[in-house]
Order: sequence, then C-alpha cells, then structure tokens
Amino acid sequence: LSHPGPAPEPGDLIEFQRMGYQHWGIYVGKGHVVHFTFPEGLNNMLNGEFFKAKVQKERLRNVARVSSYAVNNQLDKKHPPLPLLHVVKRAEHLVGKNIDYNLLMSNCEHFATMMRYGIAESQQVSLVPSPDLHLEMTP
Repeated sequence: LSHPGPAPEPGDLIEFQRMGYQHWGIYVGKGHVVHFTFPEGLNNMLNGEFFKAKVQKERLRNVARVSSYAVNNQLDKKHPPLPLLHVVKRAEHLVGKNIDYNLLMSNCEHFATMMRYGIAESQQVSLVPSPDLHLEMTP
C-alpha cells in the first residue's frame, strides 16, 4: 500500500493503480471511499453489455489492497468541482444502490467524476480509439 502526495480530503477523487487500469472512488472522510467495482462477467463487459454494480462504502485501505493510490483531481482545471460537502452527500446517498456498469460508458471513473463535477468523464476510456477495441484486463 503506497500513497504518494497529499492526504485525501472529503470530496477528493482517489485513483487506485491496478494492473492494466485505474480504479476510482470518492473519498468521503474518516478513511472511507465510495465506489463501485467490476461486476462478474468481464468478457461480456468488453462486448459493451451493461451490468448492475452496487455502490459501496469501504475503508480506503481495503479498496487499495496492495496497490498504490493518490488524490487525483486533475479535471478541476476543466470542470469546477461541486461544493465538497455536496459531493460527499451525493456519493453517500448512492451507497447500497445498483447502478448500470459499462466499461466504456458507465465505469468507476465516470461514477467518481459525476459525483465531484456533475459530469461523467473517463480519461482512461477516452484513450481507447474505438469501442470495438479488444482490451485485456485483470481485476
């Protein structure tokens, strides 16, 4: 578990380094993040199908496991963040709810940016040149 940079503040986007991709969540304070994870059936996800994924509130260290993580609010220059208390309340309000998950259109980064900015954006998906590109990912 490695954490370079400043300590997270409530409302911050947290980027977790995984093998081959980044996982994202919203820091809500007291060592917790709100996020949702890959559902079962990764192969079908790559075909563009939607799955239901549950929004979860977990300890940051449990989400990070052995991977590194960092505060990454880099879109603040592009989109002004919503009031941070509002970001936390929005995220916590969705805990326990099922949300459509789609690798290219509704993933964990889309969720996190929607909470902070009110706009769903995934920079790692924008790097994919076409939706029919075959990706090899391991959760």
